[in-house]
Parts: sequence; structure tokens; C-alpha cells
Amino acid sequence: MSEIIKTQAIVLRKIDYGETSKIAQFYTEDFGKISAIIKGARSPKSKTGMMIDTMNLLQIVLYKKETREVQVVSDVDLVKHFSKIRDDYEKYNFGLAVLELLSVLTLENEHNNKLFEGTAKILALMDDDKADAKFLFAKYFLFFLKEIGYEFQTGRCGICGKGLAEEKKALYNYESGLMCADCGTERLTNFNLTEELFNLLLCLTSKNNIVHYTQNSLDYIIKMLEKFLMYNVHEFKGIKSIKI
Repeated sequence: MSEIIKTQAIVLRKIDYGETSKIAQFYTEDFGKISAIIKGARSPKSKTGMMIDTMNLLQIVLYKKETREVQVVSDVDLVKHFSKIRDDYEKYNFGLAVLELLSVLTLENEHNNKLFEGTAKILALMDDDKADAKFLFAKYFLFFLKEIGYEFQTGRCGICGKGLAEEKKALYNYESGLMCADCGTERLTNFNLTEELFNLLLCLTSKNNIVHYTQNSLDYIIKMLEKFLMYNVHEFKGIKSIKI
């Protein structure tokens, strides 16, 4: 038996289906990631079809059936279009990278309201003329890792437990995580975090957005997080939407 349910949803992907329909992958407020068919969405006169566009934040009405892999969308309202992200090449790529993480690394029907709200918020922040999309993506990446169970620990040395804040720099090893300088001398170092890089990493994990950084520093942090995720999730082959 189907339930009629209204929920907010972010469009992750879409494909044409048959002659008149589309199938979209959504990340929803109430059910996490789901796939659903939108019948008639390919018709030139279909307003619904125009709204089913990647990155749009929608309110959708579902005919939801637990035994069905692909649900049915019966109605759609546009909540947010994020037009400024779409008009900026770099913003758009980082917006797509946010969606890619959700599409590739979350499970179907695994509800996470905090992850939905965090994603909607970061897209809204990117949708600003003055926003640094790369900085916001790095901040989202750390948040995302925590929400899927791979929190990147920044507080203490992964070997001896010493607090790293006093040292103001750290070394990183795939197996041990962040290490203090003493422990790092005896182990392979995959990434070396200078004081500037370490301060940037701490800023990205807090509510503080006031820190000196360069775009190269952001690239370094994002690459480190990407490699960290690839090490822990073997099926993950890196973020295709951005090449750093």
C-alpha cells in the first residue's frame, strides 16, 4: 500500500526515462537518498519537468511504497534554484561536488536530517556573490565525513594522545591520522601540515570563519580529506566534479 508523503528534497541526479518521463535521485529531508520517477516530466509544457533539475531544492509529493525501489513523484514545488551558483563556473563545480558526495557515499533510505539541513545550508551559503565556494566545500567535506561515520580527528595525536593545538602543526599518516612532530619522526608522513595549514583545518572544523589562508592551502586540505576517504572507503575513487 502506498503512502502519500510531502517532503523537501535536493535533486542529485536526473535521467530521461522512456518517451515522457524522468527518473531523479533525491536527497530528502525525511528519507535520505531515494530514486523516483516523474511521469510526463519530459513534455515541453511540463512545469514539473523544468523544476526537476540538478541542485534544485524542492518540495515534492511522493506516492511511497516500502517494497518499491523507485518511488513516484506526483507533485513538485520549487523552494530554491541557487541561480548564483549556476552562473559561476567554480561555484557550480563545488556545488556538484557536494551532490556527488551524497550520491556516491550515502545509502538509500538512510534518514539523516542533519545531513539534509547541512547540505541545504551550504548550498545557500555558496549562493552568494562574495562566497568562497572552495572554502565552504572544505568545511562541508569535514561535516559530511563526520555524518557518515568517518570523522577526521583534529584534537589529539593519533599515537600518543598529546593535544595538537599547543603544537600548532601536525603530520598526517593514513593509518594513524594526525600525529605530533615527535611521533611523526618514526612513521611515514603522507601530508605535512604547517602552522598555517593546521590553523585552517581547525577553522574548518569550527564555527570560526576568520583565518588567513591561500587557495593552495585549501587545495591541500581538500586533497588530504579526499585521500583519507579513499583510504577508508575502498570503493570511493575520488571526487570527479573537481580536480585538485
